[in-house]
Amino acid sequence: MKKKSLMKKIYDSRTFWIVISLLASIAIWIYVTDVDKEEHNQTFYGVRVELEGEDILRESRNLIITDLDTNTVNVNLVGPRRVVGSLSSSDLVAKIDVSKLTQAAYTSQPYYISFPDGIDKTGVRVVRSTPNTVNFMVSQLVSKTVQVRGGFEGELAENHTAETPIFEPSTITVSGAESYLKDVDYAWVTFGKDVTVSSTYSVDSAFTLMNADGEPCSMENIFVSNDTVKATLPLLEIKDVALGVDLIEGAGALNSNTKIKIEPPSITLAGDSSILAGINRIVLDTIDLTDFAATLSETYVIPLDNELKNLTGVSEAKVTIEITGLETRVFKVKNISYVNAAEGSDVQILSETIDVTIRGVPSELDKIKPESLRAVVDLADFKESTGTYMPEAKIYIGDSATVGAIGKNPVSVEIRKA
Repeated sequence: MKKKSLMKKIYDSRTFWIVISLLASIAIWIYVTDVDKEEHNQTFYGVRVELEGEDILRESRNLIITDLDTNTVNVNLVGPRRVVGSLSSSDLVAKIDVSKLTQAAYTSQPYYISFPDGIDKTGVRVVRSTPNTVNFMVSQLVSKTVQVRGGFEGELAENHTAETPIFEPSTITVSGAESYLKDVDYAWVTFGKDVTVSSTYSVDSAFTLMNADGEPCSMENIFVSNDTVKATLPLLEIKDVALGVDLIEGAGALNSNTKIKIEPPSITLAGDSSILAGINRIVLDTIDLTDFAATLSETYVIPLDNELKNLTGVSEAKVTIEITGLETRVFKVKNISYVNAAEGSDVQILSETIDVTIRGVPSELDKIKPESLRAVVDLADFKESTGTYMPEAKIYIGDSATVGAIGKNPVSVEIRKA
């Protein structure tokens, strides 16, 4: 009974259990230590191959590595279980230093295994690696310049048109081994997919290298001067604009009795909306209706701002004018005078009469008497002149607005200094 009581007292003792816990911890530590020290053999498959010093090879010797026969290797490691067992294939890298290669050739190079930072590599060794070396080609680096081309894949807003896309830069320099560059013909850009545009559109875009048949080329082992290009689609507004002429009425010819025909009557323009907004009519010319009797037919160049584009394609317009309901009659005018002669000058009218064509409604023409007509020459522009000149005379008829002189009416005048 006393023995049981003593054992119970020991089991209930805190000190007893502390000693037991300490002994258990020591035992576990000894076990783990022994296990950690135990050598572990493991094969790692698909370890990535990495080249070191490619930039030195390219920049210093103008050489490039191509055609690796493998991108991964298999590595068998032996070492402490706690180290080797904690690794995976993605933790390891098979590195090849190519910085010391000096000439273009097909070569076979060994590699070394790189471990993650912080790993204790003590006692870890490579037992076997497959393959033992990596084969690749050292090639001369060459460059070529190719044009950037492309297309817009979006939609244009109504009443708009687009010009040819612009790419900046317009060319790309590609570098690599000759065997990789020989098929590269141009760089192709597609941009604006699922976009509807109503103004000039720009975006930075990637590109694809293409061969002459329009098929994509592999970008492997090819270096490019730019990763992206700026693609711009110049967009122009479209607007139909009428063609017209301005009239100077006279000699009975008014807008109301004048028929005007213009071919084409309008043209389609494309340009910046801010410019087109102020253009609703293009005036071909200002026509004085007293310059002809009944009809006029002339062809005029269509004047356009240099920033606008004529989508119709015609550069000239034919204007036909017909004056209706009027007649013409010729009168001899004897009453010829001048005004605004230079002070002290001697002016002599050499023309005794001039024939003047008068146009108007017949009833008004019947009322005109030759003696009521007078021709007046304005010499304001001849104040410094001497000699014989043919200035045009202005014909005065009366108060009627339904008749008037048409055409040119020159008078021979001699001007002498007094």
